[in-house]
Amino acid sequence: MAMKRKRNRSEEEVNNRKIETRSMSRKNNLANQKVGDKKNSVFLPLDLIIVIFANLPLKSIAKFLCLSKLWRSIIGGKYFIDLFMTRSLTRPSFLFTHPHLTMDNKFFHSSSHESPSSLHHNGACTTLSHDYVMPTPVRGLICCRHGQKMRVCNPSTGQVVRLLNFKTGRIGITSFLGYDPVGDVYKVLCMTRDFKVRAPVVSSQHRVVSLGPPGTSRKQKWRDIECEELPHVPATNGLCVDGVVYYGAWTNSHRQGSMIVCFDVRQEVFRRLKSPEDVEIKHHRFELLRYHGKLALVDQSYGGRVDMWVLVDVEKQEWSKDCVVVPCWLELVGLRSFRFLGTIGTGECVFVPHSLPDPYPFFVVIYDRKKGEGRRVVIPRIGVNLSREAMDPDKVMTVFLDHVESLMLL
Repeated sequence: MAMKRKRNRSEEEVNNRKIETRSMSRKNNLANQKVGDKKNSVFLPLDLIIVIFANLPLKSIAKFLCLSKLWRSIIGGKYFIDLFMTRSLTRPSFLFTHPHLTMDNKFFHSSSHESPSSLHHNGACTTLSHDYVMPTPVRGLICCRHGQKMRVCNPSTGQVVRLLNFKTGRIGITSFLGYDPVGDVYKVLCMTRDFKVRAPVVSSQHRVVSLGPPGTSRKQKWRDIECEELPHVPATNGLCVDGVVYYGAWTNSHRQGSMIVCFDVRQEVFRRLKSPEDVEIKHHRFELLRYHGKLALVDQSYGGRVDMWVLVDVEKQEWSKDCVVVPCWLELVGLRSFRFLGTIGTGECVFVPHSLPDPYPFFVVIYDRKKGEGRRVVIPRIGVNLSREAMDPDKVMTVFLDHVESLMLL
């Protein structure tokens, strides 16, 4: 009996030693593995990190800004900002703002032209009220104006920068945002005129301010430029194409003698572009739009017909007239009056309603001229609880066709 007990104890001791040996070996293996990880760690080269970042969505990139100083310096560097812009230019999207009376402007963009209703919320511009005029974005930036107050905002990052006050005793102010691709510089052109003068007057003050690296926009001052050889008054919206800002203008404040003015952003000089034959800009329904990648002067009509003149050759200043007959879309959308916005990457035309009576939700109509087919796309107001009482009855959502995301820090 005693011999049996001793044998059981010895067996038990042997088993305990085996268990201890196994646990010790496991600990040693884990320790060796950790040491090996430090010795055999694979460090990604900087070029590969930049490529990975460039293929991520903007929200993910924004999160990486807070992880380390190294990553922040990479993402905020000029090389990566230019690389991200190059990628964004290949996939333009829709940009929307909502007409809320009590809230600040919020921006929403679609993932692509093919899916305009797939909206994503961009940065909230908390310092921009709904009173600011929203012109066409230029490479992801928008220069908004309310009276003599001007702001430059980046909807992708939610940044808003206040420009230096444009000190003037005049009332009428017009501003345009342009981009110089050679110098890689954004510039704001501002012109003034006085509506109180009875005699025909033209813009007498012409000033420019450049937008530089982060923080410098507030330090830079307005610079006066000359425009004596081409007196005019801006009459339409501005459109920046290949370093030139185009806009329609009158020769005096009484809307007489129209022309197309070209402002070279790099050289800061004004030139006159030959207008389409027998075309006079007599009302504010004229707009400058992009039509299949070309500049087009469009006469927005309320009768289901859109006349436009397309600039087919810039050097020869040749225009070609075209006309888009808007079908009666009563069965499709129940409305007759639409505004033409231009064409998107798919070659289709985009229209928005002039007004929206109750109880219509906001929508756009995408029209294929070749097939003669149109489709209605309802745009949800994501992230905003809008009632009919809170909406401006005279406005619909502002729509821009060729928005590109930008990482430029203002």
